[in-house]
Amino acid sequence: MQSARNGVSELPEPPKPGLLSYLRAAGPGVIVGSLAIGSGELILFPAAVVNYGPRILWAALLSCIVQAVVAVEAMKYPVYCGQPVHRAFQKLPPGPLAWASTWILALVIPIVWPGWAMGSATAMAALQLGRLPTPQDSQLVLTWGVIALTAGLVVLHLGGKIERTLELVSWPLLLLPLLTVAVGVALAAPPAAWVEVLKGLAGFLEPRLGFPSQDRVNWLVMAAAIAYIPAGFGFNLFFSSYARDKGWGMGRFAGYISGIVRGRKVSLSAEETPFDASKPENLRRWRGWLSVLRFDSYVIFSGITFVTVIFTSVLAYALLAPRGLAPTGFRMAAVQAEALSSVLGPLAWYVILLGVFFTLFDNQWGLMDSTARAVVENLWFASERVRRWANGDPRKLYYPVVYALYASSLAIMYVALTYGLAEPYTLSMTGAVLGLFALTLACALQLVVSNRLMPKELRPGLATNIVMAVGTVFYGFFTAAVILQVVAGIKL
Repeated sequence: MQSARNGVSELPEPPKPGLLSYLRAAGPGVIVGSLAIGSGELILFPAAVVNYGPRILWAALLSCIVQAVVAVEAMKYPVYCGQPVHRAFQKLPPGPLAWASTWILALVIPIVWPGWAMGSATAMAALQLGRLPTPQDSQLVLTWGVIALTAGLVVLHLGGKIERTLELVSWPLLLLPLLTVAVGVALAAPPAAWVEVLKGLAGFLEPRLGFPSQDRVNWLVMAAAIAYIPAGFGFNLFFSSYARDKGWGMGRFAGYISGIVRGRKVSLSAEETPFDASKPENLRRWRGWLSVLRFDSYVIFSGITFVTVIFTSVLAYALLAPRGLAPTGFRMAAVQAEALSSVLGPLAWYVILLGVFFTLFDNQWGLMDSTARAVVENLWFASERVRRWANGDPRKLYYPVVYALYASSLAIMYVALTYGLAEPYTLSMTGAVLGLFALTLACALQLVVSNRLMPKELRPGLATNIVMAVGTVFYGFFTAAVILQVVAGIKL
């Protein structure tokens, strides 16, 4: 087959149908899924369940459904024309530079808070000390935080294709927390805890949709718990970028971001190379690619994440509610580990905290990559001057952005721990809440792109459009609730 840049209008053949074939083809869902299972699933949402009751579980399910649907729509764009969906956003008013600036700010501001690195560092310090670290142990936490950030930075230099490196590393880090919590909940959670938590799937039938009363609710906590389920800010851009780098559909002809170690210069095209959507053979192949996208998003990304949320919520409710414990922040993991140790023995302490460490460790450097690539690609598509300066090699921009994120995270972590300005939980919650705007924007913009910029033959159906519209209202509600509480002191 000749290069798509020379006018090929045929969509490449998708992987053959079948579970094993789809598992081999999976990629973006594995990477973003491993990022998704982190602070929200392990810490923030279980803490909200223990403090406010499990009636909010329905909101986690709705968030998983919305993000699964939006992720598929975002990945359809590179399969169709070879470029991530942010290339499409830049076609909308007010123009490329405005949208590039908006997305860069919407992603960098939440991600620069190193809550994940500090969380993994807190877990390692707790393992070393045999207890949760106190402010007097801040230098130990800082040391582990620097190690975690630096180790992640090294990973981003390895491999011929960064997407492939992340994919290989992410598979075990996606399954590890699920298996760890599954064992714990199977051994320590009675049937009554399962029943109570699963009732939360119908919590929207309760007064106030299952949310706490005005005098009890803290919308910062509630919004942070929901914002990271299954993933947070910019997940649509991450999915779309990884699908292009994976070489799905017309992304095969666009190029990718390569690593420094064992990598080579790979030109990254800024041009779209759409296939002819009027040809029946292309539409047949398109339906095959849709099956791959849906498996990657529905099953790997949202499916595994939601099962993990159920397990962590049941485990937290079973262990802590009978004891009258309602911890917040990263004490949630430590208190659960202590409670589980009383049931299963001291080994549980180490297993739980090691699981927390590896999960949050993966989150921090994975988000460094996904945010850096989103920044680079937004600038790449918006500015021909940037492309000329880089001589077609995105690494010349990618690595300076990664180093800037690394340095900023180190500086914030140092100040926060040395001067006691913020705990890991506070930083993670801050990042989640700041990312709500990006989530709201993602749903609204995807609704426009999917129905205006895609060919009629490839546009979504009514159900998909309804889900994206519901997502816009859903995340918009949490954004408004947080703003009203923080700015005006009004609680909905």
